[in-house]
Amino acid sequence: MKIYLDFDGTVVEHFYPLIGAYNPGAIEVLYLLQAKGYELILNTYRSEIKDNSLDEALHYINQLPLFKKITHTTTYKINPMQWDIRQAIESNQLFIDDIAPDMPLINAPKSGGKMVDWKMVYRDLAQARILD
Repeated sequence: MKIYLDFDGTVVEHFYPLIGAYNPGAIEVLYLLQAKGYELILNTYRSEIKDNSLDEALHYINQLPLFKKITHTTTYKINPMQWDIRQAIESNQLFIDDIAPDMPLINAPKSGGKMVDWKMVYRDLAQARILD
C-alpha cells in the first residue's frame, strides 16, 4: 500500500513557510508503517511552490528517527481521499492528511488550528491490522 503523507497540519503544525511545532505521535506511527514495508510518499502543497520549502520539509522528516528516509514526493498536491481504512485497503492507497474528509483531528497547541490526531490514526490502523 502506498501511503501519501501530508506535512503541514499532519507531521507538524501549520506555520508555512516555516516549519511548525512537531505533532506528537507522528514519528512512532510513521516508523511502524515503514517497518511493515509501507512506502511513504510526501504529498504536500509545498511541492507546488518553488521556494525551497519542499526541501525543508523533506530535511525535517528525514532528520526524524525513521526506519528509512522518505525520498518520494508528489509533483503536485493530490487531493486526499476520505479517511476510511476499508476504502484505503481496497484502493491500495492511504492518505494521512489534515484536510482528508473524516480525518481525526486535534487542536494544535501553538497555532490554535487543527492537526492530525496520531493517537486515533494509530488506533484505526491497528484495528484494521495494518500495523500487525
